[in-house]
Amino acid sequence: MKKSKRKAKKKVVIKKTIMEKPKKKQIEALPGTFMLISMFGLIITLIYTSSKRIPIDYGVAFCIVFLIMFLASLKSITPSKDI
Repeated sequence: MKKSKRKAKKKVVIKKTIMEKPKKKQIEALPGTFMLISMFGLIITLIYTSSKRIPIDYGVAFCIVFLIMFLASLKSITPSKDI
């Protein structure tokens, strides 16, 4: 009699992970000086660019940076709601 060799098959266990809803990120409040710096920076940059003290390329770049800073400070003021 021949002995039949049975190969031991490893059982692959797939763990099912429960998909949890991601937690809502809360935006922390920025300090008030951040908004003031962005407003003054935007105003000063607009004045200097319009009076040709700084080149238009730099003026537009600085305006974009200060505008993004201002919008970020406005976003941090608004109360966070479940969206």
